[in-house]
This record gives sequence, C-alpha cells and structure tokens, in this order.
Amino acid sequence: MRASSSLTWGGCTIPGDGGVPAVAVSLTGPTAAHARAQARHAIDAGADVLELRVDLLEEVDALVAFTEAPGEEPSTTDSMVVTTAAAQVLECLRRMADVVDVTPLLLTCRTAAEGGRARLDDSGYSALLRSVLDELAGWEPGRRPSAVDVEVQRGCLLQVSEQAHGLGIDVVASFHDFKTTPADDVLEDVLSRMASEGADLAKIAVWPTGADDVARLLGVCARAAAAPGEGTGLGLPVAAMSMGALGAVSRVAPVFGSALTFAVVPDEQGETQASAPGQLPIQDVRRCLELLRA
Repeated sequence: MRASSSLTWGGCTIPGDGGVPAVAVSLTGPTAAHARAQARHAIDAGADVLELRVDLLEEVDALVAFTEAPGEEPSTTDSMVVTTAAAQVLECLRRMADVVDVTPLLLTCRTAAEGGRARLDDSGYSALLRSVLDELAGWEPGRRPSAVDVEVQRGCLLQVSEQAHGLGIDVVASFHDFKTTPADDVLEDVLSRMASEGADLAKIAVWPTGADDVARLLGVCARAAAAPGEGTGLGLPVAAMSMGALGAVSRVAPVFGSALTFAVVPDEQGETQASAPGQLPIQDVRRCLELLRA
C-alpha cells in the first residue's frame, strides 16, 4: 500500500486546498467524439479531473456484445472479446491525448454488476485492465491516464495495483451498491480491504433509503479520512457518495473528508448526462464547496 493523505495528478492535488474535494466530471459519450466535446466543456467549466467511462462509448462495443438478459450474470468472457475490447479502449484513449495534456484523466470501465454497461465476468474484467496496462507500458508517461478505476469486488485489485504503480498510474478502488447502504462495519471493511490491496484512493457510492443512511455514510467517510491512528483512518484519500437526490448533500460537504466528488457539465445542447444518480451541475458543486468549506 502506498499510504498518503493526498494525491497529485498532473497539476491537481486531491483533495485540494483546505481539504476541499477535487471535482471530477465523467465523460459519458455516447461516442468518443462526444466525449472529447464533453471534455472541452468540462475543462472550460473548471473540472479538476476527467473520468473517461469507456463502458459507455459506442466505439468500445465489445464490452456489451453479449446476449444475456438484463440482470443475469455474464458468462465466461472469451479471450478474443477481451483482446478486442482492450484495443478499442486504447484507441479511445489515443483520441483523448490532447485532453490528457491539460487535465488528469481517470480511466473507468464500469461493469454491469456495479451500474455500468460492461458485461464482463471477474476474470474478463481483470484481463481487460491488465491488457490495457500492458499496452500503456509502451506509451510516453505523459500520454497515460493519471489513474485507473478498479472495482474491489472483482477480486483483482492487488494485481492491477501492482501493475499500474509500475507505470506511475494511480489506482482508484471503487465499490457501488445501487440498492442500499450497507452497515458501517461492512463499509469500513471494504475501505480497509481497498487500502491493504494497494488503492491510492478509496471510493464508495451507495444508495440511501433514508436520511439516516446518508448520515451514516458521512460518518464512515469522516472516520476513514481521519489521520492514521485516529478512528479508522486509512492513511489515503477517500471519496464517499450517497446517490440520488436524498444523498446530494454528501457530494458537497467537505467537512466530512471526501477527497473527490463528481459533477455534470451541460453539452452543446444544454443537456447533462450523469454517470450516477444525484450528480449536480459543476457550478452548483463549486458554489456549495466554497460556502461549506471549513
């Protein structure tokens, strides 16, 4: 584990001055060209980090080329699918090269199991990330993404973390629950596992069924973000979000220690596409963070 209370991606420190969360905007496509346009709008709006959601891009169609009914577990992923998907992901990254020069990029392939479109089983998910990292080893360091998202439930965090760190790429370990907010001890165990398996930033996003769930998540975040030895301090940045309208406050409450939050930016038509329920416009997020900073 590379314990640190903050990260530096490009010229961006996470969290920012005074512990204020850095603001990320997800690039959701649906095409790579749309993602590039979204990136320009996000940069103009002051985004600190851009998240490229390759599972949502039409060009990476190998990730969704399965016939299972919605809700079914994906069948064993064919190696050819992984090879094709990896090549498609890399091509999308090449198209974002000029964006990487300006703003840190977080590479994310979200599986169907955690709210995304990538229909990969655990072994296929691991193989995809490791194949992409294998190819990135041949790229100039400045052309690589600053970080890669790794879903802790897929069982490959330790291996992918070691490989990514060898390339100077940080790892955002993630956990999503779109049905409920697990008990505090469950969330704390997830965060501890992320830290022990090499994460540089631990991210959890859960669904609240009442205000108490939001309060509990903020408490978990505050304890995890505390200095090591205080409470359950992990010694690395934490991003904790309660989804939906009920949990919106968790995205703009810097006092609880979240290092990174996610916002949306309108496109040319004035429309927004959130990558998760409850994301707010970046201008509103910035205003709230400034008003509520400790």
